[in-house]
Amino acid sequence: MKYTPHDYQVFATRFILDHPVSAILLAMGMGKSVITLTAIFELCLDRFLVRKVLVIAPLRVAKF
Repeated sequence: MKYTPHDYQVFATRFILDHPVSAILLAMGMGKSVITLTAIFELCLDRFLVRKVLVIAPLRVAKF
């Protein structure tokens, strides 16, 4: 399955990347987990700003 983000998901991901302290408050099912994991992926692998990340999420979220 390929992740194709909606415009609001792209905006939220950029918001996380641009603000060191941020919160994403969206309704259930709007992709908060994938938004956050996308930002973490970019911070770790593209920008090399983060080395370790602790993610606490339901197991079904980690299996994408």
